[in-house]
Amino acid sequence: MKPFTPPFCGSSSCSLHSLVRGVPYTEFIGWGSYSTKAFGEVPRFRCTVCGKTFSEQTFRTDYYAKRVIDYEEVTRRLSSCESLSAIARAFHASTDTISNRISRACRQVLSFESDQAESRHLDEDLVADGFESFCGSQYFPNNITILVGSVSQFVYTADHVTLRRKGRMTEGQRIRRAALERLFKADPKGIEKSFARVIGEGLRVLSDGCRSVLNLWTDEHRAYPRAINQPSCFSVLRAAGRIIHRTISSRAARTRANPLFPVNYLDREMRKDMHEHTRETVCFGRNVNRQMERLALYLWWHNYRKPHRIRGETRSHAEVAGYDMSRIDEGLRWIWERRAWLSLTDLPETMRDSWLRTRVSPLRQGPDYLPRFARA
Repeated sequence: MKPFTPPFCGSSSCSLHSLVRGVPYTEFIGWGSYSTKAFGEVPRFRCTVCGKTFSEQTFRTDYYAKRVIDYEEVTRRLSSCESLSAIARAFHASTDTISNRISRACRQVLSFESDQAESRHLDEDLVADGFESFCGSQYFPNNITILVGSVSQFVYTADHVTLRRKGRMTEGQRIRRAALERLFKADPKGIEKSFARVIGEGLRVLSDGCRSVLNLWTDEHRAYPRAINQPSCFSVLRAAGRIIHRTISSRAARTRANPLFPVNYLDREMRKDMHEHTRETVCFGRNVNRQMERLALYLWWHNYRKPHRIRGETRSHAEVAGYDMSRIDEGLRWIWERRAWLSLTDLPETMRDSWLRTRVSPLRQGPDYLPRFARA
């Protein structure tokens, strides 16, 4: 087997950490090795520029892990309506171990998506809508806004916001809601702000596309027009006729002819494939950041692993959306082996929140734990 050669310095503060693609890293020397039960003998290195030491494991997805678990299989099971407990039983592991691997896998797929976005050349309209679920308690419903390609059903981005519980309630439920709102109160403009962040990604899609005019389809939610006018560049493009916001009633028949079919289709698939979003489930999410990590894995599986149509279609949603398949194949070859680095990844705001786990879970005290190496 060919000996491992570090691709760059393992210290994110070093000048040789961010190398131009194709430039070899040679400013290092061997620095011994150490033995592990999970990975055997692991060689160490020392950078001759910054003096920091690192090992082969520094560049692997399983950095600091004590056990090897198949990330692809975890993702497949998660996307096949298996709960965390069921996945943990299958691997003879604890649910905390599986959650840890899901967090690692989430960072891998976010980096993968960022890299693939550099090659996209799109020619389709966009559809956006909110998917409603809850996290922690039904007193804390949430809205997950998704941006989908109208032809490919490729999901470009998703964002989360916690809502105030609405609908019919008993007097006791209203009292309970008032008590909980003294501890955590949802932003009344949450949907508007979240939608504005999502359409910001729509601008990136437009800049990567080949069409001069882009139609953005939504339902008639009153927060959407206010959100669309927030980004100044979006308003300019809209005034110039390059972006047209079109609406249709959410009560219209959910057929293939409905312009909102892509998001209606995703709504159905997420209810069917993710155990925490099925109706009347006991497997609901307890933590917003972990819920969005699981969603990131599911959307990656949907975009790159699932056929665009189950019958008579072998292409993935990404291929139909116009992504470079040779680049996708190369990325899939290494996605679960080469560690993703935040310092080397260009992420939009919604994906960065998922990576850094900055979203707030209702009634949770303090920020969620994030390993220091995940910030490198």
